[in-house]
Amino acid sequence: MPADGKQLTALIVAAFLFLFSGTGVYAETEELAGKTLTLLECISLGLKQNPLTTIAAQSLKAAQEKIGEANGGYYPTFRLSSTYTFTSQQEKTPLGADVFDTRLFLRQTLFDAGATSNLVKTIRHAATAREFEVRQTAADIILNTRTSFYDVLKKMDLVAVTKASFKTAERHLEQSRELYKEGLAPRSDVIKSEVRVSGAGLEVIRAENALLSAKATLATVMGLPATADFDLSDKKERDQLPALPSLKDVVASAYDQRPELHGARARISSAEAGVQQAKSGLYPNISLDASYGWQKESYFPDERKWSVGLTVGLPVFEQITTRSKIGQAMANLAGAEAVGLQTRRNIELEVQLAWLSMKEAMERRSVTEKALEQAEEDMRVSEGRYKEGVGNILEVIDAQTALTQARTENVITLYDIANAGARLDKAAGKDIPEEINK
Repeated sequence: MPADGKQLTALIVAAFLFLFSGTGVYAETEELAGKTLTLLECISLGLKQNPLTTIAAQSLKAAQEKIGEANGGYYPTFRLSSTYTFTSQQEKTPLGADVFDTRLFLRQTLFDAGATSNLVKTIRHAATAREFEVRQTAADIILNTRTSFYDVLKKMDLVAVTKASFKTAERHLEQSRELYKEGLAPRSDVIKSEVRVSGAGLEVIRAENALLSAKATLATVMGLPATADFDLSDKKERDQLPALPSLKDVVASAYDQRPELHGARARISSAEAGVQQAKSGLYPNISLDASYGWQKESYFPDERKWSVGLTVGLPVFEQITTRSKIGQAMANLAGAEAVGLQTRRNIELEVQLAWLSMKEAMERRSVTEKALEQAEEDMRVSEGRYKEGVGNILEVIDAQTALTQARTENVITLYDIANAGARLDKAAGKDIPEEINK
């Protein structure tokens, strides 16, 4: 199942444009009433309106702004200082009682042993890690949307199963009443059929309530109110089921595509730059300093003073502090490398479990399909025997119960495969499967 990365990128860009365009995030909610949404439309809504998208986007924006802050170390600093001193008559100085001291200072760093450049690298790599966290958030939203979408479809099919069971129970009740009137069945058959109808009715109520709950969950995942009213287009998702890829291919894809791994590598690079930044404190720094100003009894005197010079800072007594900072940076680097390794192991486990889950669900499919065929045949035989008066209602009820259970298991298995496929796509780092984009 190849992924269409361009499709996801377009969706994420659209989401960010939507967030920062000034329009309300929930402006589309009212327009959804009564509309039928495809899976791709649900994913697009989730990427636009789920609050997690806003959180990730703002976190990324804050990290990117820090780059500009760090770049400030390359530019000169200016400072304007102005003071006024009043001296009493008894303490009068040659300058007089009123003294204005105004100066403009400038400092430009000429050499800092790479402190500024490594600080910029540290923050830039951290911002890159944030970018991959945004992609990770998008992948989580896509997975949650897909699984919630499939859960709604499953609940819709289960409602259909329970309603079919209810209609069958009503038909059996009518049949038992007719046979009772003809003296071919006892009154107990009618009572048992009535009990079965009541039970089937309760199953319909529970299934319909479960469907409403699943729709509320999907709406919340998409960032909509839980009461949002919409329908789902389900034909494509019911007709197409994913194929099981090789475990080796999935693992290779995960190593190459998972944003968590890319983010971990970026954080390692950030920590490495942090070590170099800390080491720059061991070396001298050179700066150009200049000042221009005046000191007189008037604010704008004719006489002015200026100075220009080089300042060399030698870190003599700062060595202990600097080496402590280096030790902290080295510890942070070792920790980042350990986190990267743990992330890799977690992803390997996630891939393995998702692949096994899909394999198990696909193996169950042949079993549930065979069980469904057998249950349908059992129902046909039991109904025929009861109609001919050689069977009893308990056989029919048991056959109906088994058929409903077989249909239920078949539905659950089909959507277990779909859900496992969604989780396997996410584990492999795939964005949106090609089948969904068709």
